[in-house]
Amino acid sequence: MIFSILLKNTSYDQKFTILDIVQEFQYCAMEIKKTRNTEKQNLVKEILSKTRHTMSVEDIMLAMPVKVNKTTIYRILDRFVEKGEVHFVTGKNGKTHYALCNNCGISHKVHNHIHFECQECQEVTCQPNTLHMPDLKGFTVLETQFLVIGICNKCKK
Repeated sequence: MIFSILLKNTSYDQKFTILDIVQEFQYCAMEIKKTRNTEKQNLVKEILSKTRHTMSVEDIMLAMPVKVNKTTIYRILDRFVEKGEVHFVTGKNGKTHYALCNNCGISHKVHNHIHFECQECQEVTCQPNTLHMPDLKGFTVLETQFLVIGICNKCKK
């Protein structure tokens, strides 16, 4: 594949150095990886869009139709968080739960809605309630996490 690409873009009398071949190989590998990651990214987004609650990395891995490394899932989620497509909250047990951002507005650094964690089923859900962020003079807020812990309506019954 590499040689055919090199030959396609050059004349037959041109000589290639090892460096040319290595660089072309690295380029091809990056293009293949981009495609593969995009597939996995789309799968993660699809999984998050189909759930009504937040999901941990382990939950996402279990829902994936293909085998994906845990580190890859974390990297994908980190990219989504950076882009403001996904937000997260840390649960009572220290586990991080992720959800797709819906109607979060322009600033994705501060998510001022409440998350509810059920002590019975451990499900963490985004709530429509928002909290007013106080003006903390002299401080720069980089992140907020609002977690309310209790028993959900499903488990109360």
